[in-house]
Amino acid sequence: MIRRRFIALAIAAALPIDAARPYFWNKIRYRGGTVQVRLDPWDWNTAISVKPDEIMLDFSGRATLRIKPSQVISISYGQEAKRRVENVVALSMLLGPLGLFGLLHKTKDELIGIVYDTGDNKQGAILLESPFALAILGALSTVTGKTIEVKP
Repeated sequence: MIRRRFIALAIAAALPIDAARPYFWNKIRYRGGTVQVRLDPWDWNTAISVKPDEIMLDFSGRATLRIKPSQVISISYGQEAKRRVENVVALSMLLGPLGLFGLLHKTKDELIGIVYDTGDNKQGAILLESPFALAILGALSTVTGKTIEVKP
């Protein structure tokens, strides 16, 4: 199973993604992170738009997050994504109460983790679940220039 994921990620990284073209996916679930938005844990209405100059997340019309590709610190997949987001959220919880739902159980879902600089010497993090995880990671890797981090 682990070998299959590495092969899938290698294929995703090798897919020809046109960096100048915008990409859009919906039917994504926000699993947790530092974004303060109240969503049902079963809500699959989050959307992500990846453009050369902006990564935009729309959380079911309740909140919007815009990240510049240069602000992205890391992108990760699977359990590594969950671990990285949990670390940022735990650090944020020490500094102030922030959202943390859906992070506490072990899963084999298609997870995407994005850790980014919020601009005020703090880090933000989001954990997304999507059946399009590999395509989203490929687009994110292309616009940010970051490699996809995966650990078994």
